[in-house]
Amino acid sequence: MRQSLPALLLALSPCLIAPSAIAQEAPSSVIEIDDALFGKHSELKEAKQNRDAKQQELDSQQQKLDDFAKQAKAGDAALEKAKARLERDYQRMIDEPELDLSASQTRYQEAWGAVKQNQVQRLEAEQQLSELELALQTSQAKVDAVQTSIDELNNGKLRARTERLTKELSGRDSEKVSFTNVCQSSMTLAQCASQTTELALQKAVKQFQKALIDNTSESSLVKQNLNKVSLNIHVLNHKVSESGFYDGVRYRTIMDVNLEARPSATTACNLLDLDAQYCFAPGSYSGVDNKQVEVAWVNLSVRSNKYNDKVTINGVNYGSTPVEVMLPIGQHIVTVQKEGYYSFNQELQIKSDQTLRAVLREKENELVAGHKFADQTAGDARAPEMITLLSGEYFIGESSSRQVHLDHAFAIGATPITVSQFESFVNSTNYQTDAELKNTCTTIENAEITPIPSSYWRNPGFKQYPNSPAVCISRNDASAYLRWLSKQTGYDYRLPTEDEWEVASLAGSQSAYWWGNEFEPGKANTGWGGTPWSNKSTAPVSAFAPNTLGLYDMVGNVWQWTNDSRGLAKGGAWNFSPSMAQAHQKLFLSTSSAANYVGFRAVRKID
Repeated sequence: MRQSLPALLLALSPCLIAPSAIAQEAPSSVIEIDDALFGKHSELKEAKQNRDAKQQELDSQQQKLDDFAKQAKAGDAALEKAKARLERDYQRMIDEPELDLSASQTRYQEAWGAVKQNQVQRLEAEQQLSELELALQTSQAKVDAVQTSIDELNNGKLRARTERLTKELSGRDSEKVSFTNVCQSSMTLAQCASQTTELALQKAVKQFQKALIDNTSESSLVKQNLNKVSLNIHVLNHKVSESGFYDGVRYRTIMDVNLEARPSATTACNLLDLDAQYCFAPGSYSGVDNKQVEVAWVNLSVRSNKYNDKVTINGVNYGSTPVEVMLPIGQHIVTVQKEGYYSFNQELQIKSDQTLRAVLREKENELVAGHKFADQTAGDARAPEMITLLSGEYFIGESSSRQVHLDHAFAIGATPITVSQFESFVNSTNYQTDAELKNTCTTIENAEITPIPSSYWRNPGFKQYPNSPAVCISRNDASAYLRWLSKQTGYDYRLPTEDEWEVASLAGSQSAYWWGNEFEPGKANTGWGGTPWSNKSTAPVSAFAPNTLGLYDMVGNVWQWTNDSRGLAKGGAWNFSPSMAQAHQKLFLSTSSAANYVGFRAVRKID
């Protein structure tokens, strides 16, 4: 059948409408896109609700069709049964001519009618199901189309954000700065003026960058990622309005500086944590002042392997590392100094943001016994204070009966490891000691080893202070601490050998204690030792005078683990007799045991 002209035109109408009449200008700004997204999300919600409703109708219709299929099977069975009965009655008529077939015929006709009716119903249900499937497909297509629009808008929003940020960062402005400089007495007036001008320009670059970032639409996010990029700030020109000495010592410069930021093509993406595909290439820049050459300023970050050093760039002191300085591209001289170390000097040709790592090397000094030092840790804290001992021949053992030769120098802790020092390790690593895992630490009561339930290094059965020696520490725990300390400092820490400990304890003496052969009451924390802590608890590590090398608690307070695999400790303790604190005495324990009278002391390898 031929369609009429109006009907044909109606069918073709979408194709005949001019594109300009149906096309809508896509939103371009972030605000416009957010508005469009709000509308699209509402549209998507409505489309999904419509689709879900169509799905429910389809499921309901499918259930109805399934019911008709079950009825068809039952109807076919009933028809076969009625047909068989009717055929049986026909056979009976041969012998019984007067047999009434009406009942069998009626049943057969009714069964046949039910089958036919079911066929009609199934056909109608299948047609309705097809229509609903088509409607569901249309609804799903609508959902997909709206979702595609949302995806396109989200994609456009990312691009719009980068475009907006690129525009915000491509600003040009003027900064008025005042800088006061104390020049070195050896400088000429021209050198002083030149240095002050450069430092003033540096200040202007920092001011300009800060203002630029603060005024961006997404400044919080931009600040988080600022270290990833360079804004490529250029000093276009500057004009000095005032300069000179104002008190005979300090030189001040006041100037107006014109600056411009020229971010790279991917700067906005890096600052917003977006893929580079969302960034546009920057446009060309012009406006070079023929009188003054534009100079790009970049960031120089200076780091070193030592703390409390001194950083000088082009003769200007910038304090201790780490420091970050804005400098113009070009040649710069960087010096990093620290007392006791060789100076680090490097001439840099800086073209972009750069990090300089200075390695300061310690000056070689003759090693002397009793020298005190403490390494720096990765967390900017100080490692335990150490005291050096030299290689050589030493007499140790009971009555100085054994001569030993130490073929190496080493450093040993000035005190046993304290509660606060061990706490730093636990806080850093979440380490659990053997006492915590076993839920007990032992003590000595009535001359018997007795467990203290729920005791460990924080609660050993008596009050501890930050500068008390850490106890309830097994040899396993001590080794774990020293491995951590080695990693923190970059130096090799371990437990002392028995000989090293005894040499350090006697400090050159050949007597039972470092001060002589007789124990002196009040001179060390031992059992029955005449101190406020005797037979009660540990004492603070600096409560008694050190030996002649400066080592504390080499007599009493706590037994101290050595690296002997048998589980050997030295030194005596607060609840052992004074005679057990003699340098040659030993205590053997299981390496996993923890007692409130046992701690440890560190040894550091010296190359």
